[in-house]
Amino acid sequence: MSSNFDLRLQHLEDNIRQDQDLLKEYEDTLRYEDEPRRKARYRREIDQLRESANRYQKEYDELRSQITGESSVQMQNVAIELQQMNTRLDRLYAGQKAIYENINHLRQGLLARYEAGEQKIIATLTEQLDQSQMVMISTVLDAIETNQVTEGEMQNILQGIQQNITKLQQEGTALPTSESALVEIINYPELDFKHRLKVAIPLIPFILDYEGELELGTGINLKQAVQALMMRLKGE
Repeated sequence: MSSNFDLRLQHLEDNIRQDQDLLKEYEDTLRYEDEPRRKARYRREIDQLRESANRYQKEYDELRSQITGESSVQMQNVAIELQQMNTRLDRLYAGQKAIYENINHLRQGLLARYEAGEQKIIATLTEQLDQSQMVMISTVLDAIETNQVTEGEMQNILQGIQQNITKLQQEGTALPTSESALVEIINYPELDFKHRLKVAIPLIPFILDYEGELELGTGINLKQAVQALMMRLKGE
């Protein structure tokens, strides 16, 4: 074979191995990552690896067509590595699809708890939540609806949300439209208190994100209040 063929084959093998390492890194990261925006970024990176795998396959097929007789050991190794990469990508896509379907089920169950006029607003928020955040919100809502949350706990959580929002506004942070629409509802005093609280609950993950970034330091520690409630509901 020509030196050009050997060089192309070596480059192909090196690129596949590098992408295999990246794929392993993304698999491990997605397994433990909870932040939806970072997870979305890793999924985009995985999509790019799928495109790369398709290009590598075309390159391999072109090189393979130039061979007469039996393939070299290196060509066989490249074929195996390509198959391994595609298998891992398929497995990863299948796992992400199952997670998406479960989150979508949780999302539909969550939206069913709200009035029609509120569902569209809350749906926009829930598109940005991961599975653990959806479970947390559903658990708290279940507890509120079945009277497992004390009056003091409900007051603490709602006041914590309101105080954090006020602090964000004082800091000059512009809330997304969907969040601003919910703020108007939870600050409307003529609405039933429990209903205002239920509408406020989906804001908690976003408030906690802001709280971590800005160190809001409001009077009520919302994160501690939510964690204490979740631990009590779990019997811990």
